Amino acid sequence: MGDISSTEKKLHWHLQGNWAPVEKELSESDLQVKGNIPKDLSGLFVRNGFNPVSGYSDHWFFGNGMLHGVYLEDGKASYKNRYVKTPYYEEDLNVMSSFGNLAASPANTHIVNHAGKLLALEETSLPWSVNKDLETLGVEDFNGKLDTAMTAHPRVCPETGEMLFFGYSMFSEPYLNYYRVSKEGALVQSEAIELPRPVMMHDWNITRNYVVFMDLPIVSDMDLAATTGSPFGFKPECGARLGVMPRDGNNSDVRWFDIDPCFVFHSFNSFEEGNKIVLYVSRQKEAMVGGFKDIYGGETTVARLWRWVIDLETGIVSEEQLDDGACDFPRINDNLIGLTSEYGYCMQLKTDVEDLTFGEHLFKYHLESGNRTDHHLGKNVAGGEPVFAPKPGSSKEDEGWILSLVHERETRKSKLVIIDAEAFDQEPVAEVIIPQRVPYGAHGSWIQN
Repeated sequence: MGDISSTEKKLHWHLQGNWAPVEKELSESDLQVKGNIPKDLSGLFVRNGFNPVSGYSDHWFFGNGMLHGVYLEDGKASYKNRYVKTPYYEEDLNVMSSFGNLAASPANTHIVNHAGKLLALEETSLPWSVNKDLETLGVEDFNGKLDTAMTAHPRVCPETGEMLFFGYSMFSEPYLNYYRVSKEGALVQSEAIELPRPVMMHDWNITRNYVVFMDLPIVSDMDLAATTGSPFGFKPECGARLGVMPRDGNNSDVRWFDIDPCFVFHSFNSFEEGNKIVLYVSRQKEAMVGGFKDIYGGETTVARLWRWVIDLETGIVSEEQLDDGACDFPRINDNLIGLTSEYGYCMQLKTDVEDLTFGEHLFKYHLESGNRTDHHLGKNVAGGEPVFAPKPGSSKEDEGWILSLVHERETRKSKLVIIDAEAFDQEPVAEVIIPQRVPYGAHGSWIQN
C-alpha cells in the first residue's frame, strides 16, 4: 500500500468517525433490549461492510468484508461479528495486489441466502460461502462453472427459487455475462452479453419473465485513469440504455432502450404490467464526475426515487421523478422481487455535505404515487439500510418489520432498530443495543428460522 502518513490517513472520510474500522471479533449473548422483540421475529439479521484489517484502505470500497450478525429468538438477541477470511484477508492484500485473482475477494458488499448457502459478495470477484455462525467456508464457483466476477446484487426469484445474477469486466470482452442458478444451487445457464464498452454495472432488475441490464455511463477508460487516477469516470456522451432479455434468453434476444444519461447504484424493484415493464430506482443525475473517489459530492450525485416504464411495443421509456427526498439503499419485501409491489423502503442521505452522509430518517414509499412516510430515528442518529422481515404467515405486503443497524453519533453506540412496517412513523417496537460500535456498511439480509 506504500507509506501513508498519519496526516494523509486522517484526510480520508471513510476512515473517520463511524466509518472507521473496529478491531475485535466478538460473540455476545443476552443483549440489552429496549422495548420488546416480537416473539415471532426469529432468525438472523446479517449485514456486510468494509473494515480494513490494517486500519487503512485507499477507498471505502476496498476494506475487508466484515459480517455483523444479530440473532433473534424468543424475544432475546445475541451478536457476532466476523471477517470473511478470503485471501484478501489472509494475505493482507489490496486492490492492486489482488488484481487478476478472482478468489481474492474483499467480500465486503452484500450477503445473500440461496440454496442453503450464505454468499458474501463483492462485484469484482467470486462469491465466498459462510455459515450461519459467520465462519468462512470457502470460495463458491458453482463446481467450476463460474469463472468471472459476480455482482453483489443477485436476485432470488420468489416463484421459481432461482438465483439470477450477472458479472461485468472492466478490461476485457465480454464486458458482461449473465447467469442463472437453479433453486438447488446448480449453475444452469451462462451467457455472454455484448456491450460497446466496459461500464460499472452495480445493480440491475428482474421481472417474472425478463431481466433488465443497466448500461449507464460510468465507463472504464484508461485515458481517464491516466488523468484522474481512477479506472472509472462519468461520460454522459456515451449515452444510457436499458437492456431487456428473457430470463432464459441470450445475447441475440436483448432489446436495448435509450434513456437519459444518469446513474443508478440501487433499484427498488421491477415488474410487468401487460406489455410494459415498470422499474423503481434510486436515480442520480451523475456520479464519479471527478473519478472513482468522487462517488458522492453534492446535489447532483445524490439519488432520488424515479420510475421508468419500458413500453415493449413502442420502444419508448417514460422517465419520472416521484419524490425530491434524497435516498438510497432501497429494499422491498423480498417475497415480491420481480413481482408487482406496492411499497419500498430506503435510507435518507444528506445533500448539504461533500461526502456520503447517512441521514436521520428512513423512508417508506407507496411506489405508484410516490407518497412517503418518514421514520425519524432520533436527533443525531444515522440510519442504515432498511431490511424487511415478513411476519410469518402474513398476507399483506407490509405486514412485518423493518430492521436497520443505526448509529448514535453522540454516544458512539450502535443498535438494531425493529420498526413495525405498518406503523412506520411510530417509535421502534424494540432496539437491540450492540456491544460494540458497528461501522457504517453496505447491504444485508434477514434469514428466518
